[in-house]
Amino acid sequence: MKYLKTKISRVIEAVVPTVKVIGLSLGLSSAFLTQSHASSYNYLVVNAQIYTVDKKMPWAEAVLVEDGVIAAVGTEKQLLDMVKTGVDVIDLGGRMLMPGFQDPHLHALEAGINETVCFLPAEGSKEIYRQEIAYCLGEQSEASWFMGAGVSMPALLETVESPMVFLDQLIPDRPAFILDNLGHGAWANTKAMEAVGYMDFQATPEINPPGGLIGRNPVTGRLTGVVFENAQQKLRNAALPPTKENVDFAYESLLQALDLLAENGITTVSDAGGYWPRGHQDAWIRAEEENLLTVRASNALYLYPDLPFEEQIVEFQKRYSNDPEKLLRFNQAKVYVDGILSQATGALYQPYEAKLDLPKDLQRGFLYFEEEILFGYVSALEQLGFQVHFHATGDRGVGLALDAVAYAGKENPPTDIQHRITHLYLVDKKDIPRFSELNVITDFQLASSSTNPDTKQYLAGFIGKRSENLMPALKLYQAGVEVVLSSDWDAEELSPVMKIKAVLTQRDGAFDQVETVIEMMTLNVAKLLQHEDKTGSIEQGKLADFVVLDRNIVDIPINEIGSVNVEATLLGGEPIYDPKGLFD
Repeated sequence: MKYLKTKISRVIEAVVPTVKVIGLSLGLSSAFLTQSHASSYNYLVVNAQIYTVDKKMPWAEAVLVEDGVIAAVGTEKQLLDMVKTGVDVIDLGGRMLMPGFQDPHLHALEAGINETVCFLPAEGSKEIYRQEIAYCLGEQSEASWFMGAGVSMPALLETVESPMVFLDQLIPDRPAFILDNLGHGAWANTKAMEAVGYMDFQATPEINPPGGLIGRNPVTGRLTGVVFENAQQKLRNAALPPTKENVDFAYESLLQALDLLAENGITTVSDAGGYWPRGHQDAWIRAEEENLLTVRASNALYLYPDLPFEEQIVEFQKRYSNDPEKLLRFNQAKVYVDGILSQATGALYQPYEAKLDLPKDLQRGFLYFEEEILFGYVSALEQLGFQVHFHATGDRGVGLALDAVAYAGKENPPTDIQHRITHLYLVDKKDIPRFSELNVITDFQLASSSTNPDTKQYLAGFIGKRSENLMPALKLYQAGVEVVLSSDWDAEELSPVMKIKAVLTQRDGAFDQVETVIEMMTLNVAKLLQHEDKTGSIEQGKLADFVVLDRNIVDIPINEIGSVNVEATLLGGEPIYDPKGLFD
């Protein structure tokens, strides 16, 4: 590690201090309120079932909002007696009011973009792909690159002997690539492979690009046109460079996604994409500058395994922002440790099933970074003030993420920065105590599809009996580990109420308290994203980020929670979604 330490100290010219969240009071400046998307009028909410997520007073009858800040919480009589003339009274007709949902792992901007590409079935025949692509070619006739999404790469390789040759036949005149249905692979034609230099790997069968894998026919050794993990990013970057047209498109896609977030009662997010070479950061900044940003966002920047260490650290330092008085911050670093279990790229302590006949160097999965480089990056990013958002699915991937945090803790001065690991399909029991020891948060996406019998049976073909212990969120929670829940939209369902139902109805390892799950989607996320002193619960002095539901999800049967409707969403006291005019 000696060489790496020298590089880090040379690269970081000035360590950006971590900005601590400023506490709120009722005397906040108008400048702060404007930046925080706060309302300038006062109102009292009554006739509501108010769940506060405040253990000192879990339920209330009324809440007073002044200039976007919660001025008082209590009974209707208490607050009606204290309000002055000129304060509007909002009667919610018995609806539920609670803190706005906070989603710490989603892909908002990409979700909007993905609505416009050619969407193909995950498993299809050659004839289906031929028909669908022919139709989409008409839709993308003016584009310099053809883009699609949705195909399962393992299924494609079983269906089409040479995917690259097949795609060449369908699209011979321009680069074309089709993303997989999981975000970990892509299918490209020859022109696309040439555009990013991947055809050069035909002559070097033992070499892959950093953090990626180039698919080859196991018999002939020829390139298949299918690439995995970070290798897809070069194709994406080439197809969507940060031209004005592309950045404008990304911006419009983001605005569409913001509307969906508001409709689902979501007031805080952490966008986990962060593909800064494509201008994605610029789109978010523009939304804030034009006063169209309707969430608090603590977003990530993606760490590329194939870019030089020094260059990337300087880039991250330049792009870092953590002003607690703004809606938008870029204070997260998205670091992939491994891939996914269903492609045998999740990193495991013990090998994948022997019947997969994997190459010797991939029998325990795949790593995006060499260990020394991973540790060096995490240490350097922590010095810059970033919270590291690790992607890890396999137990070895999780263990390496914890090792990296431990290394940074030894190399850097003490810090209150909390890092997190997301996905965690497998966690080794020996690593469970380390989460609390290292102050690391776990971030799970407990969608109904994640741990159902079909998923377990499918993954058993890769990891055997280990598939019986997927996503052990309850086990970690019971061990005292901090847990948050996220959607990973648009890979999974966005709706928070659907998420709550899914978490409470897991066949194995289900949580049994609605209140616990709500806390994991509100206050716990606020703690993770370093703004728990102003969001995450309904308490005096915090910002009025609320969601209004048509029914009380704590009281109704669990199987009805998924059908509950969001009727209003408020950010800083201002309605950002209110189709019925409840707050007019």
